Amino acid sequence: MRLLDFLQNLPLPAMFLCTLGIALAFCWTILMVVRLCIRSLVRDPTVPLPIRDTIIGALSAIFALMMAFSAAGIWSDTLQAQTAVQRESNALENIVALAGSLPPDLAEKVKESVHEYSSKVVERDWPAMARKIDLNDPVYEISDQVLVDLLSGISLEHERVANLPTLAPLMNQIIEARSARLARITLANAGVTGAQWIAMFMLALAALLAVAVCNNHHFGMQAASMNLYALAATAAFFVLLAHDRPFVGSISVSPAPIEHLTTTK
Repeated sequence: MRLLDFLQNLPLPAMFLCTLGIALAFCWTILMVVRLCIRSLVRDPTVPLPIRDTIIGALSAIFALMMAFSAAGIWSDTLQAQTAVQRESNALENIVALAGSLPPDLAEKVKESVHEYSSKVVERDWPAMARKIDLNDPVYEISDQVLVDLLSGISLEHERVANLPTLAPLMNQIIEARSARLARITLANAGVTGAQWIAMFMLALAALLAVAVCNNHHFGMQAASMNLYALAATAAFFVLLAHDRPFVGSISVSPAPIEHLTTTK
């Protein structure tokens, strides 16, 4: 959804203002349409319509439940994403450290592989995660193949390094890096689905419509109520937009823990 991508890549103040602008545009459009429709029905606009305002409470409750349901889990996604990136970075640093016990030529190969892997993660994985590309997309295989080749290369040198006590920890750290990588990519594809966004949007519009209809007999109250509801809905949507995708936006998880390994020699 291009609108979501546009909003989520804005700085937080601009994101809030754009969301508020969209909400107010819908708010006043609904207000004008309701007033025109009631006038076209030859009704006295100063007479309350026979519609109970409890419908506002019912729609608001459903909207709140949908927001809570959609937001469940996203609060911890950023923390989990940061943890996964740090795990991956720690594993790569451990690989470089443990490589010092290997024969010089093999140690150099391991360090070059870590450098190549880190570069590909920053250059390819991060932009792909920002676009929420599926984790099975070939773009992610490029970086993973570096670790697979590293595992294979060390395995082929088994006779030379079999007696080294650091061999098992080294292999475990390579596997740990792959595990953390998978967790990172999986979290990049988490978040609120398109169907949930549409449902929340429709519920917010329905609630605004109910407010407009129930308060049509008093323009000042109608306008104030709808604007307050639009502001509240904006705040709710703003929080979801800001935290929905851990690798998108101004508060996204940075590749810095891995990026510094691109210069490792």
